[in-house]
Amino acid sequence: MKYSKETWKTLGTLELLREEGYRVIALDLPGYGGSSSIHKDFPKELFLKEFIEFFDNRSPPVVISPSMSGEFAVPFVFTYPAILGGRVPVAPVSLSKHEEKEYEALKLPVLAVYGERDSTFGPSVEQLLGKVPGASLVKIPSGSHSCYLDDPKLWHSSLSKFLSSLS
Repeated sequence: MKYSKETWKTLGTLELLREEGYRVIALDLPGYGGSSSIHKDFPKELFLKEFIEFFDNRSPPVVISPSMSGEFAVPFVFTYPAILGGRVPVAPVSLSKHEEKEYEALKLPVLAVYGERDSTFGPSVEQLLGKVPGASLVKIPSGSHSCYLDDPKLWHSSLSKFLSSLS
């Protein structure tokens, strides 16, 4: 399966969040889904910052970042945490590029979601995310790397509960 912003539409995540009153924007990050790549020297964290500044001036957004989008989201979160309302890494990658003390100092609500059978999400990743003060971790039983597809109901209820706790 090729993942793209359409995955969230097909899964019903966009509709659910809109029905709950959230402003929702799904995008294909450069080089993924239907988008072209950015220049290799362009900082990935700057891409997300500029995107958010262009589209969102109402309230601090919550960034949901599955898998490889962590290549953009992780450096963004550590460089510009003050402009965010929260982060939801799903089966995240690129976490080990930062030290434990950086996670411990992160002042940002985090809901980490991963599948029980996801071989890329090991104990070290769980330990790092667990260092974020107040972080919540949700393990999808029998879930794979794309755990939100394995149990959309649990994914949606966990996401809704987390988002409602931020208001």
